[in-house]
Amino acid sequence: MAGSWEPPDNDGWERSTVGFAFYHSLVDDPPEHAAPVLELLGRIAASWSRMEHHLDALIIQVNKPEHDPALFESHPVSFSKKVELLKRWFYNYSPLADDKEDIKWLAQKLGELANERPNKPLSRNVLLHSIPASFDAEKQELTLHHMKVTDSEILSRHIVIPMEGLRAFADAIQLANTFLRHITELLFTDEGYAKISRKPE
Repeated sequence: MAGSWEPPDNDGWERSTVGFAFYHSLVDDPPEHAAPVLELLGRIAASWSRMEHHLDALIIQVNKPEHDPALFESHPVSFSKKVELLKRWFYNYSPLADDKEDIKWLAQKLGELANERPNKPLSRNVLLHSIPASFDAEKQELTLHHMKVTDSEILSRHIVIPMEGLRAFADAIQLANTFLRHITELLFTDEGYAKISRKPE
């Protein structure tokens, strides 16, 4: 399909093969121009990776059939299912009940960071699966080129993100990881694991 274009739909998606950022994007710009944005995107990717590994470790620590066969399930792949499984353990397994409200708060924050909705362009999925197309240094705005593929066509949209929004997103991931640390520091000890290993009352 060559050079076609249609006006964007209500969510900003347009059917287009023109203007993709495959041929030129922020990574092709001079380092002195691109570095602040690429550094911040790298921080977000690294922080998210650490936080998700942290989440995986906590799930492995509590999600065992010998703790409660009714709650146990194979380790999930998707991020949302990991969060749901962790909530189920903390909501329903009495040795973890003291941290239930903390996990509830954490799950809400993680959902906000991960969730992609049409009117919420800033999400983990959009940031990590879009092309950083360009950066307006004067306006301090990053333009992302976001793409999705249907059965028969490619849809794309351009999303403008203020740099302060990116910084706030990076800080939110750090906060989530710090909060998660307060929980794991108590459970990743001999005493903490002994507490987890008790049968529900």
